[in-house]
Amino acid sequence: IFILFTAVGSFSAASDGTFVRAILGDAYVNMTLENIQNKDPMAVYKEMEEIDMFLGITINNIRVALIAFVFGIFLGVGTIFLLMQNAVMLGSFQYFFYEKGLLWESVRTIWVHGTIEISVIIIAASAGLVVGKSILFPETYPKITSLIRGLQAGLHSVVSTIAFFIIAAFLAGFVTRHTEMPDWLAILIISISLLGIFFYYVFYPIYLNQINPNDQQNHQLSATT
Repeated sequence: IFILFTAVGSFSAASDGTFVRAILGDAYVNMTLENIQNKDPMAVYKEMEEIDMFLGITINNIRVALIAFVFGIFLGVGTIFLLMQNAVMLGSFQYFFYEKGLLWESVRTIWVHGTIEISVIIIAASAGLVVGKSILFPETYPKITSLIRGLQAGLHSVVSTIAFFIIAAFLAGFVTRHTEMPDWLAILIISISLLGIFFYYVFYPIYLNQINPNDQQNHQLSATT
């Protein structure tokens, strides 16, 4: 879903010259154009003090994650809408820099913190969809029981994102602003971030399931009982 709407954002920005301003706002676009003229296109990440930026991004991202989770009670539609907003904005943002010949400059900068940030927003949205699924497809459970189970499972995922949001905010506040860092260092940070996400949310759960294949079945039986 996120990839689809990111593509929609990019395509819309390419098709309509006013779309980027409608999504990102005139103030941001004008400021960025001025930064590009000043030979520092990513200067937006240097405007706030490190601590202020760290705290602001942490609070905002956790708020977005909780909203994505809670909106799942609207049959998942609210969660998808929030996911769509963020994805379209990202697609528009990246196309804007592509159009200016600064795609790599933007990628190597924003994905220093964005790799973790975007990934865990998707995880939080997935938790919201778990809640929506529990309402739409209760299986053999009473609807209220299915909803409670969905909320419990989703909340577990959302809570797990908090530490990653803090890490992403730290990178945004203290690392991303150093746009002069060499490419190899930016690539290294992005790669480690991506590996960390895949390890914790993909490989580690698979490993746990392999060594304790009956845990999920036992949990389901105890919940039924």
